Amino acid sequence: MKYLLTFCFSLLLITAYGKRIKLSTIALDLPEKVTVGNKTTKAVDGFSTYSFTRLRADSTAYFYYYSFKYDKALYEFRETCKADIWEWLENTYKPKRFRKKEFKHYKIENFENLENDLLDMKLQKFQIKYEDGRRKLTLIYKLDETRQFMASVKSAFPAKDFMAAQDTLVKFLESATQEVPEIKEHAKIEQEGEIKDHIKHHLVQLPFALSNDFDNPVVAVTKNDEIIIAYAHADGSEVMILDKNFKLKKTFHYGRLIHDIVTTSNGFFAISSDDYNLLRYDIYPALYLTKHKANGELIFTQSFFKKDNTTFPGNQTFDYYSRDGACLEIADSIGIVYTTAEKRVGMANVVQQGAYKTFSVQTGFLKKGKKDLWHVSHCFAMQSVSHKDDAYLFSIGDNAPRGLTLSKVDLTIHKDSTDSTSFWHEVLVPFKGILGDNYTADSHISDPIVWNGNLYIALETEENAKTNHDPNPYSANRGMNDIFIVKCNLEGEEQDVIQITKTKYIEEANPKIAVVNGRMLMIYNEINYNNNGLVTGIDEKYVYLNERGMRETKAAKLNTYYGSLPPEEWKMPDSGVNRDGNEFVQLSNGNIIWVRLMGNTRELEVIEIDG
Repeated sequence: MKYLLTFCFSLLLITAYGKRIKLSTIALDLPEKVTVGNKTTKAVDGFSTYSFTRLRADSTAYFYYYSFKYDKALYEFRETCKADIWEWLENTYKPKRFRKKEFKHYKIENFENLENDLLDMKLQKFQIKYEDGRRKLTLIYKLDETRQFMASVKSAFPAKDFMAAQDTLVKFLESATQEVPEIKEHAKIEQEGEIKDHIKHHLVQLPFALSNDFDNPVVAVTKNDEIIIAYAHADGSEVMILDKNFKLKKTFHYGRLIHDIVTTSNGFFAISSDDYNLLRYDIYPALYLTKHKANGELIFTQSFFKKDNTTFPGNQTFDYYSRDGACLEIADSIGIVYTTAEKRVGMANVVQQGAYKTFSVQTGFLKKGKKDLWHVSHCFAMQSVSHKDDAYLFSIGDNAPRGLTLSKVDLTIHKDSTDSTSFWHEVLVPFKGILGDNYTADSHISDPIVWNGNLYIALETEENAKTNHDPNPYSANRGMNDIFIVKCNLEGEEQDVIQITKTKYIEEANPKIAVVNGRMLMIYNEINYNNNGLVTGIDEKYVYLNERGMRETKAAKLNTYYGSLPPEEWKMPDSGVNRDGNEFVQLSNGNIIWVRLMGNTRELEVIEIDG
């Protein structure tokens, strides 16, 4: 009889906790009562390309979560993303006078010492909240170098019920497992059109999976053709160095978020920040210029925009909405950082800070060149290129001025003079619209190039956008974006704007340009929507253009390992557009390099195109 009772009790446990749910990288046993009729939710948090909805979740267009009510509490499980980190920084435990009194109702030690190999002693952060009788405990576990898993429990019932709910959460977490699938061999790629004999695809195996909150990488090439790749995420940046044969040579971690890199003869400079910027959470990060040895070792660091240094009752903004928002260029022995930033004191007094500042590659910022020469307000995108002694700085601004703008700074003037006559500023493409009509947030620019004495940049925007009407509820788009080539001479004059794509129900996005074999190569995404505004397909296209920006070939599909990976094998829940990879960089032999993180998060695809 005793054995029969034991068997029945075991059967009840299996029935109660026999349903296993899978998130992106983790699986849990949950009560069948809450899993019947429910599925792991793939939540759409806005599909966009460098746009206003990107403010909420940046590169993470989709994330997986599972939430349910059980007994007297609400439970939630999910992979973390940057949105979680922002919310984490925004919230504090309040009111403070209840801190000591309330802490006794939170069983933190039970979550530090779980009987589970995956999560035991891996509790990275926790947050307790008590407000208006509601208690909530949020936990973040660091699974490996980059992946994090979040769990929370919330209850408005008495303290004894909340403490019981925490015990239930412990049982759920003790069932957690992580499955690492075997990387399958990729099918051979068959290219089409003129690029067929001029492209190679290299796969790089990573020592660990990259988290689903990683953004598009920063990529730079050293003097000896080694490739530096930096991915920023919630805890800093993971940096990988490939040798000239595209083999992984070294990896290291840097505690800040790297936004741009320029290599030197014996190392590299970087722009980095201590947090992501998200205005709705009042997070304003400090910005740094850092100098590193070739192995990543830090030589010096200087802050050029300090957070929280305004006078009450003012606020502070750092107009940096995506990885496009910071630029770094070096010409001769002088460099320039370009980041639109402002301090606001009171209601009207805006003090520009951190827009353009020059520095010596030996000693750091120059007093003579530490000037804010121009300020582009509401700047949604920035790109730059250096040519001889000049830095050319492109911006998309939403106000004063509004449109695509270009600045030029002669860097060497700051060696021996404070003269700023070497600087000028032009509006290349004005955008229509009234103040606050932020459709410009959905515009995007490529890295610019210098070709035969002219500047070229690809602009992704909606033609003649004027209103706030948005037919797509899942995007910040005011219509379907097209791609334009903007051309001007090195003095910002003789401007030409050539429309490359013009489709009514297809959107073209994320253009990249480079000069290869005497022609301009442009690669971009072609996005198809259904009648409800949801994305039904994404293709990659390429086309060759001449110096006038006119097509020399028809657009053809670009086939890649990245694009051919079946969605069911993806471990990062994201879209192809927002995971688009870096801008083109060039090797010493003229070949073009394009780096992207594969959907399985454990490989990089390095695309090499003959130059």
